[in-house]
Amino acid sequence: MDAREAYSVKVLSDPFVNGDECYFVQNWIEGNEYGSSIFRMAHGRVERVTFGGSERSPSVYGGYLYYISSAGGEESLMRMGRMSGPERVATFGKIHKFLPYNDDMLAIVEAKAEAGTLFVAKRQMYRYDTRGYLRSRKKLVSVKGGRDIVAGDFDVVDFAVSGDDVIVSTTEEDDSTGLHQVYRLISGLSGREKLTGGRGLATSVGFTPSGEAVFIGHRSGIAPWKQKSVMAADGRVLSGGVNCSLDVITDLFVGGAQGLVTDGSLYTIAHEGGDTYVYDVLARKRLTGRGMSVRYFHSSGGNLAYILTEPGRPSLLRFGEQEYDPNPGVRGAEVENFRTGGGEYWFIHSGSERPTVLSVHGGPHMAYGNCYYIEFNFLAANGFNVVYGNPRGSSGYGDDFARACVGDWGGRDFEDVLSFLDDARDRFGLTGKVAITGGSYGGFMTNVAIVKSNRFACAVSEMPVSNLLSMLGTSDIGFWFNAVESGIEDPWSRESQERLLRMSPIYSVKDARTPTMYIHGEEDFRCPIEQSEQMFMALRYYGVDSELVRYSGDSHEHARHGRPQNMVDRLERKLAWFRKYMVDGEGVGQGAAP
Repeated sequence: MDAREAYSVKVLSDPFVNGDECYFVQNWIEGNEYGSSIFRMAHGRVERVTFGGSERSPSVYGGYLYYISSAGGEESLMRMGRMSGPERVATFGKIHKFLPYNDDMLAIVEAKAEAGTLFVAKRQMYRYDTRGYLRSRKKLVSVKGGRDIVAGDFDVVDFAVSGDDVIVSTTEEDDSTGLHQVYRLISGLSGREKLTGGRGLATSVGFTPSGEAVFIGHRSGIAPWKQKSVMAADGRVLSGGVNCSLDVITDLFVGGAQGLVTDGSLYTIAHEGGDTYVYDVLARKRLTGRGMSVRYFHSSGGNLAYILTEPGRPSLLRFGEQEYDPNPGVRGAEVENFRTGGGEYWFIHSGSERPTVLSVHGGPHMAYGNCYYIEFNFLAANGFNVVYGNPRGSSGYGDDFARACVGDWGGRDFEDVLSFLDDARDRFGLTGKVAITGGSYGGFMTNVAIVKSNRFACAVSEMPVSNLLSMLGTSDIGFWFNAVESGIEDPWSRESQERLLRMSPIYSVKDARTPTMYIHGEEDFRCPIEQSEQMFMALRYYGVDSELVRYSGDSHEHARHGRPQNMVDRLERKLAWFRKYMVDGEGVGQGAAP
């Protein structure tokens, strides 16, 4: 398999149920461009509905199909009837969400940000990965009335409508740290009353069938490890002990969408171990199967549609008894799942004497799961075993497990990662050389591996953390995230700076002997490229073979939703590096799994 073939899969998103039909979006890569169009499934047939090649978010209201179309750096809300062609309703820089409200349409939008040579920062969080410098903010507008409803130097995160009732979640009280409050709009949408107390997250909002305002999040302040619940505004937890989040990550170039849907009951996506699934909040019941990750869903009139990925198939739509697979000829490598004392891992077995790649996910409070992974299938097709798992710190196993790595990055979590490799070695008699790779926090763990061990024949560290101290002032969220994850309060005190530096792989880089490739997007504001530059410069200084691959125009999402030609190049370069040190005989580390 070559890298272009690996990215030839089609990925589904955005289902919307309208009676006995379901609209959805099919996404693909063609050349160096992303494409998407709206399709309709009904009575076992699937047909394409739009043909511009950049449409998403289909919804049916009042007999019209509404959707978002992108062109020329702007996005338009479009409307199309059964017997009429598309017509433009309104155009903005970006449209994040829209819903009907009486005879109007409300939408979260951003104005088109005009690039300039001057930007004046007046707060700590003045830029954001994938968005760039915050020259425009997300606001709630009346599309028909052409006026701002909720706007300011903060973001509107989500909104929901129930009859005349409208609620919104915003960052206005804690914009720099990204915490949320929920408000009800009053006085003809011209005023607001605050519904939530305390501090925490409210990433999605909605209503119960009885009209009670609810949200997905928590009231635990700054706590990245805290699982999310469906909560009433007064703080009651409605969802039981389940984790109402979509923390299982994939590299399918289309993410997923968490939210609340009211249809007789209240539904959301929940996460447990390697699964995400549709969850009936009020009945506290799981509605979809195991061994998969649900990425999107919608329900109307008791008809449920959901889009999932599973290890053997990249993307599927299920609607009632109907199923649509846009990749009928694609089957993933066989994956086996195991638990160890330190967590859960998955293994793709290509041969006991073949080399093995150990991969660590980002976060740290995210998770691998029962998904199709483009990169892992690419490596397996090219003769590598692959080990990937969820060490302490991962989501989906409860708050205590997720918090277990806080203040201990590179400690017990690293022991867990090695335990996955050791367990796979023992089960399958692996004798070939071993490499390690990972991105973001996984890149941090890769850096930890090369300064703590000579076990790996080579490594590929992507958009990593290497210096927790310097990242305080260069990352969009580092000034607070690095502090809470390191277990400190004042990150700029002398004692805290010393702790941050000692926890950082760069502090021990002199001990590294493993050939390591660094891959980074030059517009990464989450883990800025200086994090890779520091390790690369130090390894070269000490005579360790190292390369720094810089992708212009790519953000922290370069491996999941970067420029397609860069993603293809990335896989090819990783494969060549692994072959050089594990197949062609080079390498200074032990390399095998002793």
